[in-house]
Amino acid sequence: MFHPDFTTLRIFLAVYNLGNISKAAARENIASSAISKRLHSLESELGAPLFYRHSRGVEATPAGEMLAKHAATLFSQINRMTSEMSTFASGVAGQVRIHAHTSAIVQYMPSQIASFTKAYPSVKIILVEDSSLGVLQATIEGLADIGILAGNMAFPDALDVFDYRHDKLVVLVPAGHPLSTSGGVRFADTLGFDHVGLAVTSSLGTLLAGAADALSMTLKTCIEVKTFESAVRMVEAGLGITILPDGVLADKVGNDRVCAIPLLDEWSTRPHVICVRNDRQLTTAALFMLDHLRSVP
Repeated sequence: MFHPDFTTLRIFLAVYNLGNISKAAARENIASSAISKRLHSLESELGAPLFYRHSRGVEATPAGEMLAKHAATLFSQINRMTSEMSTFASGVAGQVRIHAHTSAIVQYMPSQIASFTKAYPSVKIILVEDSSLGVLQATIEGLADIGILAGNMAFPDALDVFDYRHDKLVVLVPAGHPLSTSGGVRFADTLGFDHVGLAVTSSLGTLLAGAADALSMTLKTCIEVKTFESAVRMVEAGLGITILPDGVLADKVGNDRVCAIPLLDEWSTRPHVICVRNDRQLTTAALFMLDHLRSVP
């Protein structure tokens, strides 16, 4: 079995990169004869020649090319490990790129990011708000270290997916609306009224459009807006009803111009998930953030 030592591998790489034993000896501050001895021992252990020797120097054999590839990867990983483990002594630093959909940003992330930056002030957070589809694509392409998005969609095998949160959808209606006295309504009961809707490309817009199609009914959208706040303002003005996550209405408690009614359909409890690429090695800062998002309320 092949059991190389790091010194021999480092010397091997020096010879491979310089193409000359004498030059490698000078760089590594070791005698040429000592390098030759190490190379011969390495070739004997592997059972294959690593270099073609000629008057101008050396040239790697196929076995040498393969070993050089693996050795370079090994030292790269060692350097990365040394760098990242040092952060435990010096404090976590760096940056984390998070792409998240609006529901998560509005309902959960402000307090989590605030507590994380308090604990790790040297970490820069880059937060990008996007649709769930945009978050998914950014994570797949490596533009985001961490993605937070709706859980009711298909995820490719290239991603690791973790549970994050669940929210509950409610129907927001103007005060005095026929539904305002209901203790809870089903989605079908809302379809006879004009809706203030979010873009159909949003995860919520897609969910509601699909639910209407499943009922063979039409979702009558009288006004389409981009933000939850805009939808609330339209309902306050009596221009329609809307369906929103209950968490975005926390600061609307006591608002006598609107009334929030629980939506009773099973799908109205929505999962939100965290995803990361499973072939991507997260930085220490990103790993700490991932753990924070999963464990801290």
